[in-house]
Amino acid sequence: MSIESLNLDLFSLLNVPQQASPVIMHYAIFIARDLVYLLLGYFTLFWFYASKNSKALILKAFIFCCIALSISELMSYLVQTPRPFVMHVGQTLIAHEATGSFPSNHMTIFSSIAFAYYFSARRDIGKLLLAVAWLVAWSRIYVGVHFPIDMVGAFILSWMVNLAGLKLWNHYQEKLMSWVMWIYQKLFNSLIQKGLIK
Repeated sequence: MSIESLNLDLFSLLNVPQQASPVIMHYAIFIARDLVYLLLGYFTLFWFYASKNSKALILKAFIFCCIALSISELMSYLVQTPRPFVMHVGQTLIAHEATGSFPSNHMTIFSSIAFAYYFSARRDIGKLLLAVAWLVAWSRIYVGVHFPIDMVGAFILSWMVNLAGLKLWNHYQEKLMSWVMWIYQKLFNSLIQKGLIK
């Protein structure tokens, strides 16, 4: 069996069936479309109250996520793999532009953040976030905007970026944190002094 055939077979298996439960459909739409905003909002809010070590992990996840996402966007532009609805395959539950499908940006974001934590002292959080990443992968296929291979590609890309950047991060972490914290304290000094944020 070819990779293309396996990809289409897995998509058919995971995409929303004809007689799907409305509850499952709404759940999948929420995970596929809205969970990324909740995740980014949580980390943004958490930054203001986190310890220095936790802030360092957030910064690491942010940097690696930006790098992986930039590569993902470039690959998507160059490869221009059609999405399922462009190929008239399966059902689609949410509107989406007909941009390149491979690799998935959503999976890249979730996997990059997950691996940033997995390759750190907080591997427990990383494992949880990896599970969430694959939940997002399922939902994006279920709602009909991605193929399974888009998720595998994004997962491998995120893993490679984190693995390749780990040594550099460990070497420059203190310098980066000092610079970022200096800017942060300049911008929010009054709120920090009042004890409203850390």
